Amino acid sequence: MLRECLLALLLSVSLVCSAAPAPSRPPAAGLVLWLDAADASTLTIDTQGRLQRWNDKSGKTNHATVDDAIASSPPQHLANAMHGNAVVRFNGVSAFLGKTIRAGKGSVTLLIVSRRLPEQSPADPWQRLFSSRPQSVDNDNVLPNFAISLRQADAYAPTLSVLELHDVPIGPYAVGRNVVGNSDNFKGDIAEVLVYDRPFASLAQQQEAYQYLANKWSIAVPREADTWTRVGPLGTLPTLDDAGLPLSDQANAGNWIFDSKLSDDFNGDVLDSVRWHVNNAQGNESLGRKPALFRPANAFLANGNLNIVFRKETLPQKYVQLGFKDYSSAMVRTIERGFYGYYEARAKPMNSAGSSAFWLAWTGMVDNATEIDIFEIGGKTKDAALDRSYNMNAHLWATPQSTEHIANGSTWISPWRLASAFHVYGFDWQPDTLRWYVDGVLVRESKNNHFFFPMQIVFDSEAMWKWFGVVDDADLPSTFEVDYVKMWQRSQ
Repeated sequence: MLRECLLALLLSVSLVCSAAPAPSRPPAAGLVLWLDAADASTLTIDTQGRLQRWNDKSGKTNHATVDDAIASSPPQHLANAMHGNAVVRFNGVSAFLGKTIRAGKGSVTLLIVSRRLPEQSPADPWQRLFSSRPQSVDNDNVLPNFAISLRQADAYAPTLSVLELHDVPIGPYAVGRNVVGNSDNFKGDIAEVLVYDRPFASLAQQQEAYQYLANKWSIAVPREADTWTRVGPLGTLPTLDDAGLPLSDQANAGNWIFDSKLSDDFNGDVLDSVRWHVNNAQGNESLGRKPALFRPANAFLANGNLNIVFRKETLPQKYVQLGFKDYSSAMVRTIERGFYGYYEARAKPMNSAGSSAFWLAWTGMVDNATEIDIFEIGGKTKDAALDRSYNMNAHLWATPQSTEHIANGSTWISPWRLASAFHVYGFDWQPDTLRWYVDGVLVRESKNNHFFFPMQIVFDSEAMWKWFGVVDDADLPSTFEVDYVKMWQRSQ
């Protein structure tokens, strides 16, 4: 798990087309290291084409020099090598070293364009493209040290690799090897290195950097190019001045119209049966995720909240025969279906490994099944890191043309345990874009390529043993609380 967190392996890629002209340079804000093999003016090259120095174009003077210990075998400069541009060729021995870029902890975003030609293979399986090692006593697989690496022994096409982290220093750094010990040396070509001391603040900023590199080096960009997820804290939170508007848009730039049919403050004594349906093992509705059975008694109003309880109890034998045993929870869903608009709930996940979920779904047709998870949260899990994981997923299960499962998801890591308090969770569903918000701040943005069908609003809790771990009976009963749900549509 640690290696998966710290190493960004060679990413699977697909072409991304855009009608907008590609930017001529990368985004400048936060750029602290820019190594560009195509710019000969930044390279110190001897008469044999060997490099001694690679100057930083960011303006921060974070230049890289060849390690003196292997200066007799430095990287080579190859002109007109990739899409008409030069590259720096690493031979599996040499590398560049650089100074500390930032001593304090914070965010980092790292992008590298590299390749390996057939005549350069095979190579050692594990190799570093970039290594940051402020703590020399630990290797660069241990935070706050980090690395972006390959596990690729054979030739591969020009590729963009990306790493995003938070709460780490940057450097001392190495390009093409581990900072300390002259190990995991890269064999191949590096074309460009971009390091930012911040996360990208939006999908547009991320795509600007990706498209700059894709156009310049004629490469594919990661499949994730259509989606962006925040790295690090939320920053300044918006103030709720008008409860009649989404927290994220108090200026009403979206021209929102409140939809009372798909909204509820849960201040009554009984759940509104005209607005909500509680699954009760009738028809073809979901019975729950085994071994926890959905039971209506676990969904009720109290203290101004919708309460969904996960509990331990003896279940009727007819359900035990189906695989349900010892646990129960509940699913609550709207009878009406909503379409494009802004969905917002103030909620507190349960403090157990039972899931707490706020989602949109329509699975009532064999040839049309869609789901957008505004959140799926494990409040107290097998792994403390999961307790801070804000999981956002979208699934296309079936269409009239296909039953292929298409998934689009990511996770924002919260600074706090998500089950510790109420927070406001929002989702803006538009024909072209999907946006997720926490406390009014954008945490994920994705192009809408699949979700064009009305769906119900769903709150539930399930037994997700493989994901969040088996619930600890000492934590039960536990309650997922929802203060309100609101929905708005944009005025036409």
